Amino acid sequence: MTTTTADLEPTPPHADEAHTHGPTDRFYFGVFVALFLITALEVSTYFWESWFGEGSHKPAVVLLLVLMSVKFIMIASYFMHLKFDSPLLGRIFYFGLGTAIIVYLIALTVMGIFSHSGTDKFNDAPAKLTPTTVVATGG
Repeated sequence: MTTTTADLEPTPPHADEAHTHGPTDRFYFGVFVALFLITALEVSTYFWESWFGEGSHKPAVVLLLVLMSVKFIMIASYFMHLKFDSPLLGRIFYFGLGTAIIVYLIALTVMGIFSHSGTDKFNDAPAKLTPTTVVATGG
């Protein structure tokens, strides 16, 4: 058996396999645009009460929680590369997200956000001081 020079030349490693080097810059820009639009929708909830009337802050809270979750998952998956890492790391982050949502809902409930306070305004101004409410210091 004779050996030719073609047999002695090393073949490039993985020459027959197609390599993917992760998402392209165009993909990351698309994720950025999606995050920008979600953020714009979140900011717009500040104006919902003037646009849609009183009581529109309750659905806004639910929408904000959903949008916050979507943004967290997108950022963790693509910018923190959890989509391409071990599934265990993703589970840890998503467990943290679930815990944060539960703690946030408990805090909102304790503050009475989901119940009507009996007033017509969401943010009541503090009571005005009158001369009768000021204690005389003597003198």
